[in-house]
Amino acid sequence: MLKLLPLRVLLTMYDYLTLPAATKKFAAKDFPSPSSVWAALNKREKAIFDAQMRDKNSATYKAVVAGRRAHLTLERDDGEKDRFQEALLETYNRDIGIDIDETWAKEMGLVSVAHKYKGKFDGVGVFRGKPTVWDYKKTNKIKTPSGVKKYLKQCAAYAIAHNEMYDTSIDQIAIFNIGGKTVDELGTRVFTYDLAEHADEWLSDLKKYWNHTHATLPI
Repeated sequence: MLKLLPLRVLLTMYDYLTLPAATKKFAAKDFPSPSSVWAALNKREKAIFDAQMRDKNSATYKAVVAGRRAHLTLERDDGEKDRFQEALLETYNRDIGIDIDETWAKEMGLVSVAHKYKGKFDGVGVFRGKPTVWDYKKTNKIKTPSGVKKYLKQCAAYAIAHNEMYDTSIDQIAIFNIGGKTVDELGTRVFTYDLAEHADEWLSDLKKYWNHTHATLPI
């Protein structure tokens, strides 16, 4: 069977660092991640989520565990000999991976010294002809555009930091959504947006975070 090369071949375009290495290099130990920013700004929602995660029978807990497992499958390009994970990877390769022209890196660290935050992106490369930062989202059902809105700011954060660290001009962010609880239900949807549409939203959240925890935002 012909392998789909875009997913499996990584092109080393830049000197990427793990998140711990990037944190050390740029003295970013006290910088927040996007998830830390939103946890601080949405304490009630975070408390509810934490309570649900303590209950291993909750729908939230099961969905998060399934999402993490799917994430590892896509990160490692390995279905782990599990029929559902194999089907998930096949579906992803067929519907999404085929449109990835280049993969520069997966699961590497980024730090924005200018805006004082850090994080770890899912993937970066060229998608449908455009430099793109992307995020995997495995859900029980395919998301609608409104359903992925909260994820776009995270992608925007990573694109901004990547452009700063590597002097790139990434202007596209994407959510790769794989939905379905069973093999027969699996499907995909891709959401792509211009970075400019969501950059200000992320920087606004970041400013609120710094104003809440410090006297001023250093940007």
